[in-house]
Parts: sequence; C-alpha cells; structure tokens
Amino acid sequence: MNQPATIRWQPAMAGRAGPLYRAIAAALAEDIANGTLPPGTRLPTHRDLAWDLKVTVGTITRAYQEAERQGLIGGEVGRGTFVRDPRRLVDATVEAGGLLEPATGLIDLSVNATALWPDAAALAAATQAVAQRPDLTALMSYQTPLGHPRLRAAIADWLADTAGLHVTGDQVLLAAGGQGAMQVALAAVTRPGDTLLVEQLTYPGMRTLALHLGLRLVPVPMDGEGLLPDAVEQAARTHGAHALYCMPTLQNPTTATLSLERRRALVSMARRIGLMLVEDDVYGFLKQPAVPTLASLGPDVTLYVSSLSKSLFPGLRTGYVIGPRPLFDRMATVLRATILTPAHLGTVVAAELIDSGEAGRIAQRRRALVAERQGLTRTLLRSLDLSASDPDVTHVWLPLPDNVRRDDLVRAALEHGVKITSAEAFGVGKAEVQNAVRICLLGVDHAGQLERGVSVLDGLIANPVASSATLV
Repeated sequence: MNQPATIRWQPAMAGRAGPLYRAIAAALAEDIANGTLPPGTRLPTHRDLAWDLKVTVGTITRAYQEAERQGLIGGEVGRGTFVRDPRRLVDATVEAGGLLEPATGLIDLSVNATALWPDAAALAAATQAVAQRPDLTALMSYQTPLGHPRLRAAIADWLADTAGLHVTGDQVLLAAGGQGAMQVALAAVTRPGDTLLVEQLTYPGMRTLALHLGLRLVPVPMDGEGLLPDAVEQAARTHGAHALYCMPTLQNPTTATLSLERRRALVSMARRIGLMLVEDDVYGFLKQPAVPTLASLGPDVTLYVSSLSKSLFPGLRTGYVIGPRPLFDRMATVLRATILTPAHLGTVVAAELIDSGEAGRIAQRRRALVAERQGLTRTLLRSLDLSASDPDVTHVWLPLPDNVRRDDLVRAALEHGVKITSAEAFGVGKAEVQNAVRICLLGVDHAGQLERGVSVLDGLIANPVASSATLV
C-alpha cells in the first residue's frame, strides 16, 4: 500500500484570538472545509509543524488533539496524522435523556470512562448536602498531607464494602485521583534509574508516569489468567527490580483476573525476594463478591492504590494509597512535596456519598449498566470469540481473526466514525503485542450510540477486504 505524501501545511494565523493551540485547530478546520486539506492528506509531524510555527511541540499536540476531538483528523502510530473524510462520519444526531450526541457523530469507544448521567441526581443531592454543612469552611482550610480524618475513615468504609479490604482511616492516604496515587506509591519505593516490572500489556498512564519518574519498564509475560508468578520472579532477578505494578482484578486491557492461588504465590514470592507489589484495584468494585486483594494477603509487601474515578465520579479527584507502616511517612512526604494537601471539596462530596449509602447504590447501578452494555456488545459480536474477555468490566478485549490486522481495523473504524484502541497502545518496549483491540462500553451515554459503533466494527471485521479499501 502506497504511503501518502505529507503536505507542507502552514496555518494562516493572522488575526486569530484565544489560546494558540485553538487558533491552530481553527485554521486546520477552515483549510479542511475549503478543500486546502482534502480527505486522506497526511499532516506534518508535531515536531515539523512546531518548528515551522516556532512554537512548542506540546502546542501542536494540543491543537491536533482538539482537531481529533472534533472528528476532523485521526492519527495512527507509525503512519502519521490524516485528514478524515467527513462524509464517512455517522451524521445522525440522537437525542435521549436530554443529551445530544456530538455534532461530528464520532462514537468514541476508546476512553474507559463511565456514563455519569444516571447518577446526576445523586451527585447534586450530595453536593447540596455538603454546601449546607456547618463545618464546610473548616474542611476547606489547609489540612495535613494525609487528608481529613473523617474523609479517610469514609474511604476505609468504602474499601471494606467494595474490596473486602479492612483497614482503619489512619492507614489511608488521600491523593489526587488514581494517577496521583500511583505516583505516590512509586515515588516511595523507587528511585530514578530503577527498573519497574509491569504486565506485558499495561495501563498507558503507567508508561507516562514511569517516564516522568525516570523508571525503566520491563514487561512480564502473561497468560489468559494474567501474570505468571514464576515469570515475575525471573524478571526481578534478571533485571534487579524491587517493585512490580499490576492490576490483579479485571486487568486493563486484557480483563484478566488472577486466581487466589496465583495471588498467594505472588505474595509469597515477593516476601522471599524482597519485591514490593503496587496493586492497582480501580476496577475491583465491579467484581462481586470481591476477590481477596494482594493487600489483604500481603499487607507487608503491597502498596494498594485506587480511586473513585470508575466507581463514582472522576471529577471528585479522590485517589488513595494504603501500604506498610514503614513506608507511610515516605508517602506522606511525597504528598506534601507534590500536592501539599488533597482537594478537599471532592473528597468531602465523596465522603457524603459514602456515608449516606448513595455510593453503594451508584456502584450497583454501574454494575448493572456494565452487564447491560456487555450483553448488547456480545450479541452484536456473536460471531467472534469473546470467551477470554471478562463480562464484569467496562470494556471488551477483542482478539482479532488472522485476516484482520488491528491497526487496519482501528484506522478503518475511525474513517467510519468509530474510535477504538489498538493493543499497541498498551505494549511495553519491544515486547510482542497481541493482534487485538479494546472497545470501551460506557464512555458513550446511550446504548444506541454503542449499538451503532459496535455494528460498524462487526461489519468491518466480517468484511476485511472491503474495509481495507477505505484506508488511505
């Protein structure tokens, strides 16, 4: 297949107000509309355009992201960024529940978010209750880096209910979301230049964080059940690693859940060789009854990190870390140096939801919505093998037939107005990556959007010859 030439495009910037990245995106939209940039055009790289405009690469990245959000362009790792054909977008606008589908018609199944609209009333009630609290002003003052004791106690109650992890409030450290909790944990047990073991396919946010912390990632082989404890030990000894980051329950992206036997083997091995386990349990609330966490089995060798972003609301920015007492002060120091003190308003609202019992009801609704969306998706993809993808989580991990390449499918889907994620996005280093894609089910508000998006994917997989003809 011939590679399209890259155009030497420069936006007309004169007279444009507002942030620079938005001005560049607006110029891009105009040139697409007037035919200067026809469908299929490969745009300059971020670095080349930044050089031509004498701006930072980050500015160009934000501009391209804004244009992609509007459905104007699409990128592919290793090939570049291309102008999309607006005629191939799904142009029907559906109104349901008072919410409109984006005007571009782009059905974004790439973000592992959760539909928040069913719980809007619960959030409003909790926020109003917080606003009427007599101690609200005191709660909004500076607190210790650990967080307010009442809020930490609420998180401890939540963990007992959803994860079967029994701790006291004074063992909980509050952080700025799950990413912040991961940073606190890793900064407490690693130093720049250290090796961090991760699953063969891992959460992309960990790759970004490792780069920021100066850590070298080493992937550990997995099978259908998840991590192989013997492979973890071998990698730790070979590379001199002292920490492992993993998602034992409903792993992202593979959806694998480690058995109790493997969890015990992992804890035993960690104690034997001096390995610290960083357990990310952000999807654990979906697996009921809860599987015993690594932190329950090995509290002395586990740093437990999670957040309320998937179970309640991402905007609460409420993450938390629980770990061995010898590391507690070190983690508190990291918190003090990075965020000084948690964002109290979000955690106060979270505590109100938990203490009132509403958080538990929201979690139940999330599980029901997952079951509904999984059932719909599996019905539409019934000709494909989804047996290895756990139906209890917010996404589907879809291994593809031999005659369908993951990157071709991602590109063709985007040309048809559907955005999904290639397995390549989760790969580490030069490790072999499975021919698979991730399809997120709750990032769109309404089932009709999901049905249309999955139907497009099903058609492209069933007819790969025709789908490849749409590729630029």
